[in-house]
Amino acid sequence: MALFKKNKPRFPTLAVIILVLAAIWLLNDLSLIKITVPWIPVILIVIAVGIIINRYSE
Repeated sequence: MALFKKNKPRFPTLAVIILVLAAIWLLNDLSLIKITVPWIPVILIVIAVGIIINRYSE
């Protein structure tokens, strides 16, 4: 009987979100793509959804 449950490795949601946002930001600064989105609410929504999915996908 194990007292402690072995945790499975969790997907690095926050790291992936930051990586994708940084890539989009770089492409926008290099004028390869043109995106005009209010960034702060979008970033907060994406991070919150990622955390919720990561928490309840166990």
